[in-house]
Amino acid sequence: MSSTIDSSPVAASRPSWLRGLFRGTTPTGAQSTAALAARRMTMAGLVLGTMVGLSWAFWTVMAVDGWSIPEMVMYLCFVVSLPWIVIGFWNGVIGLLLLRVARDPLDIVVPCAAYAGAADPIVVRTAIVMCIRHENPERVVRRLDAVLRSVDATREGRAFDLFILSDSTQDDLAAEERATIETWRARLADPDRVVYRRRAVNAGFKAGNIREFLMERGDDYELMITLDADSVMSGETILRLVRIMQANPKLGILQSLVVGLPARTAFARIFQFGMRAGMRSYTMGAAWWSGDCGPYWGHNAAIRVAPFRDHAELPTLSGKPPLGGVILSHDQVEAVLVRRAGYEVCVLPEEGGSWEDNPPSLPEFMRRNLRWCQGNMQYVKLLGMPGVKLISRVQLLLAILMYVGAPAWIGFMIAGAAQAFMPPSVIGELDPPGSFPVGLSIGLLMTMLTITFTPKLMGYLDVALQRNEMDRYGGPQLFTLGALAEVLFGFLLAPLISFSVTTFLFVLFVFGKSVGWEAQDRDAHRIGWGEATRKLWPATLFGAGLTVAFAVSAPYVLFWAAPVLASFLLAIPFTVLTSTETLGALTARAGLGATPEEVRPPLEVRAVSDDLVAARYAPPMSPFRLDGGEAAALRAAEKAAG
Repeated sequence: MSSTIDSSPVAASRPSWLRGLFRGTTPTGAQSTAALAARRMTMAGLVLGTMVGLSWAFWTVMAVDGWSIPEMVMYLCFVVSLPWIVIGFWNGVIGLLLLRVARDPLDIVVPCAAYAGAADPIVVRTAIVMCIRHENPERVVRRLDAVLRSVDATREGRAFDLFILSDSTQDDLAAEERATIETWRARLADPDRVVYRRRAVNAGFKAGNIREFLMERGDDYELMITLDADSVMSGETILRLVRIMQANPKLGILQSLVVGLPARTAFARIFQFGMRAGMRSYTMGAAWWSGDCGPYWGHNAAIRVAPFRDHAELPTLSGKPPLGGVILSHDQVEAVLVRRAGYEVCVLPEEGGSWEDNPPSLPEFMRRNLRWCQGNMQYVKLLGMPGVKLISRVQLLLAILMYVGAPAWIGFMIAGAAQAFMPPSVIGELDPPGSFPVGLSIGLLMTMLTITFTPKLMGYLDVALQRNEMDRYGGPQLFTLGALAEVLFGFLLAPLISFSVTTFLFVLFVFGKSVGWEAQDRDAHRIGWGEATRKLWPATLFGAGLTVAFAVSAPYVLFWAAPVLASFLLAIPFTVLTSTETLGALTARAGLGATPEEVRPPLEVRAVSDDLVAARYAPPMSPFRLDGGEAAALRAAEKAAG
């Protein structure tokens, strides 16, 4: 099978003459390296300046009556937690400015996208690849059927084949996978376009599965679209990625902006409401300075097969697990290796046509998060890889810092509780009286809260500043209620996540306990009180201990610490209630946490959403028998593409 299906060139009218206009350009020729360097220096200056200012303010507050050991620990933890928070703040601010001020934000952050036209013929063959392991086969087929129908509806379906790569080790489940997929293939006009393959040996987990496929079939395709088992993409979005890739031969990975599908539980609904509103501004800001050294999130992305196969083989880390051996968080390492090979890695920060499921409950979210945490900790051994671009090293470092901040905040709270027992009390016992900088202290607290929540606030502001944009979320009232609910949700969730990461890192480094690579629990189910207690009692006990410590030694602190303490003390009921389908159904019917994909669901979303979520806005569709005129249009397009 040839890797191209048409020898005609991409439309010559594209502004390719811009390439090489500057001697120093990125590999695609679309961006000046000098301009990118200036952006990165600006970002570094903003981040370092903000960190210095905050560190000085906290030093001033803490140094009023001298330093105790707990205060030293508090200051160290404060400084360690700053980089990730401050970078997120500036990503959100810069992203919002680009979205609301720039005439064409995409032309600034990913200019190579302009080389592709909306009507350019598809001249390369592309493999759509989904990796699965112990997944519900019907759920998998439902998603792939929606993707394949959507691609065929573009009338470019002949350029795409679909592969399901199974790493399931349970024979009975693998047999069910094969039977379900064969039933689906029998319904297709061209079943040979869909290939199911199960590996006998699961070496290298998901990354190994992809690599084995590329070694076997990589010569047949120039591009690959990677999907997770919960992924859905529209045909138009897939074609947009492919057109940009084929117009830029030195573009190695193009990552789409992935948003959540309509969800059944209150946890998933409110969580993804915040992610949905805030991700575009955050990603736009990050793309502004990362440029050609962007991220890869492991799915819903277009990949150039040859350089990925030839240069992105993951190394086996020295030492024993959990930090040695096979790399768990493969995606960002692969992005670094592709960039090292001379190909750009970019993110396309525009919404539409790229979706995934979010975890339905807090325990499932924690399980996924801790798997990522362990994988990211392995990056410590990769920071010194030879030949890697500086910004690629920064990306690896940021992936580590994302989790280092959690134990820093927990350490800060523990040290604060210890300090409360140490005389003298800072407030009220100073000489001279009134020398404690109360105004600076309160201002620092409010500043830290603002900086922490700015990425989401910028996303909400982006929606509010666009005419009729809130209508996509169900209207101004529902959008405002959703934002308020998500802020409260964030206050309750963040401390619990920090505590779980902290305890996990302690067990990881002290006892060497590792996490495995298993399928996520994607189906909504109620977390019972017993299960919630078994998983959340340490956090609850920690919160109770802090509350007692502050109540005994420094009761005035309880007011300021109330949001954090409430998170720990309410952890068990919060987990149970937000996992129930009853509360999820109530929020869905009320429209609380509604996203654009729920208010006006695209055909692909309707095809994979169940009736509980979709009933408020649109009827669901069977994966194999779509209803109404849209189905007829799809069948006509399939026949025309035939």
